[in-house]
Amino acid sequence: MTQTEIMILEDEPMISFDLADFLQEAGYRINGPYATAAEALAALSEAGVALAILDVDLGDGSTSEPVAEWLEASGTPFVFVSGYNYQGSELIRRFPAAGRISKPWEPQDLLNAIARSVGPRLVA
Repeated sequence: MTQTEIMILEDEPMISFDLADFLQEAGYRINGPYATAAEALAALSEAGVALAILDVDLGDGSTSEPVAEWLEASGTPFVFVSGYNYQGSELIRRFPAAGRISKPWEPQDLLNAIARSVGPRLVA
């Protein structure tokens, strides 16, 4: 059975690696993690991810907006994992179909958001 592939775009190394480790242990295949939108976009042009997990603020004034736009245009679901809420982020408000999980994330909240977006992980 093939694993569901999830892309991670997160600029904080500790958060991105914790997220990747958690999702791998939960049975998902990880694409990334990537720290910049440019890295993620380059990978998306070659990958077939089922879902992307995006941090909103990527530091130095950059955001995950170009990746969110690409994902929306391609019909690929994504979830924002961010300290920002709907009222505090224009980017999150622009993509109402995307899920949002608060940082620090709770494991079950994250798994539930993934299941809502791509369905539950099937165990072989």
